[in-house]
Amino acid sequence: DPAKVRAPASLPDTPEVRADIAASLTAVQIADATIGTAIAELEKRGLLENTIIVHTSDNGWQMPHGLAHCYDAGTHVPLAVRWPGKVQPGSVSRAFISLTDLAPTFLEMAGVKSWPEMTGRSFVDVLQGRLDATRDHVFIERERHANVRRGDLSYPVRGIRNERFLYLRNLRPDRWPAGDPELHFAVGPF
Repeated sequence: DPAKVRAPASLPDTPEVRADIAASLTAVQIADATIGTAIAELEKRGLLENTIIVHTSDNGWQMPHGLAHCYDAGTHVPLAVRWPGKVQPGSVSRAFISLTDLAPTFLEMAGVKSWPEMTGRSFVDVLQGRLDATRDHVFIERERHANVRRGDLSYPVRGIRNERFLYLRNLRPDRWPAGDPELHFAVGPF
């Protein structure tokens, strides 16, 4: 019910914004139900206790300052892991994890050593409840989201996030953040 939705302070509290947020929350409910169906199927087939389940997202919500932006609304994504016998059910960590850490983590889970050229780090230690004091920050960046400017120019932003602060450095503030105002490529209207 959009009337029951609260808009964050960064957005205007209008019926249109509340309707968009309600639609986003509905999509989360649908995803949750779909994941539940997949888990039930694994259980029915006797595979659940021998299956690692990882749920995450590649970006934050699709609202201003969200998708394709380095603000928290664009970089804070869900991460839930079910690993029977290895991850304590209901455990929560505030460690900073980057999506580049997924591949080394999956390799370690499979008993395979990470490749030296990988920039991510396994977070199996975090999953198993061990404190990793080096996971107190994460680097974030944006180069481009889509080919939305003539010459495929980027909108380069670099940043670092820790528990208290988000620092972003826009390397090209002279460019429009979401693409050129003139339609350049068919990703929809600006």
